[in-house]
Amino acid sequence: MSFVDQDDVIDIFEEMVRHIFREVRGVELPAKLRQMTWQEAMSKYGSDKPDLRFGMEFVELDDVLKLGTFAVFDNAAYIGGICAPGCASYTRKQLDQLTDFVKSQQVGAKGLVYIKIGEDGSIKSSVDKFYTPEQLQAVAQKMNANPGDLILILSGDNANKTRVQLCSLRLEMGRRLGLMDKDKFECLWIIDFPLFEWSDEEQRLMSTHHPFTMPNPDDIPLLDSDPARVRAKAYDFVCNGIEVGGGSLRIHDSKLQAKMFEVLGFTPERAEAQFGFLTGAFKYGAPPHAGLAFGLDRFVSIMAGLDSIRDCIAFPKNNSGRDVMLDAPSAIDDSQLNELKISLKA
Repeated sequence: MSFVDQDDVIDIFEEMVRHIFREVRGVELPAKLRQMTWQEAMSKYGSDKPDLRFGMEFVELDDVLKLGTFAVFDNAAYIGGICAPGCASYTRKQLDQLTDFVKSQQVGAKGLVYIKIGEDGSIKSSVDKFYTPEQLQAVAQKMNANPGDLILILSGDNANKTRVQLCSLRLEMGRRLGLMDKDKFECLWIIDFPLFEWSDEEQRLMSTHHPFTMPNPDDIPLLDSDPARVRAKAYDFVCNGIEVGGGSLRIHDSKLQAKMFEVLGFTPERAEAQFGFLTGAFKYGAPPHAGLAFGLDRFVSIMAGLDSIRDCIAFPKNNSGRDVMLDAPSAIDDSQLNELKISLKA
């Protein structure tokens, strides 16, 4: 579907979503769904698809932990924590399990610091020898921790990477505490994505979505001076931590599209070779337009209360990426390879 602007997309999609929730689950969603900027989502939840069925928002702790007493924190680019309610009774074994979880290959953190707030208000921490009780009380105060709560802290030399690791820990605690109620639905829109992201592999800016995404009109002057700060007119629909749909406004001005290609490192010749079919269409007056791609299988899994979209996919793949129904991928006839002009070499 194509529309004129972002508000059109959001309004029409919300109307459809409210109807589906009402008819399928008997749930009445708010008349207007919440919108959250990408920056806020990453700062509070470390994810551009935050699960809002439970709290445990991130709290940055640089000002109360960078005191020149603990080198790990003093040298960190980011220190953040979450407060797990009622978990101060966690045993050493349970805390070791959490430490192993954050240090796993899937998460990649270097370690975990905890602070237990006893029911009597006493404090016990894995960094007791580096901080005084008063300093740890200041951390607990900033975290709004109550007696019986458990503070979990991660730090790292890359802020965004550490936030993503802390997101994994937050979701793990949400699972452990049974806070991911399948009959509770928290839907929102994520907006104001960055238009570009840096690629260490390519050593250049890349499009966060695709090179035809409209920049926020207020940020267009930054394309020349500071393109990394440009926001995109893009939007994702998120429900219970799952991205169900997403889209953007498209560029419809040839000069602006040429500037995008320039920022991305395309020469005019390369841009014409790869995207000439599109830039040529601009000569005929392409209108302002926007769109949204809808993940039907993901939505069905949410409606059905399933743990995985695999049960909603017609031809699901196994963990090795093989389609067991079609036995694909499999051998290809030479005639098919010749038709596609593909040569296989051992």
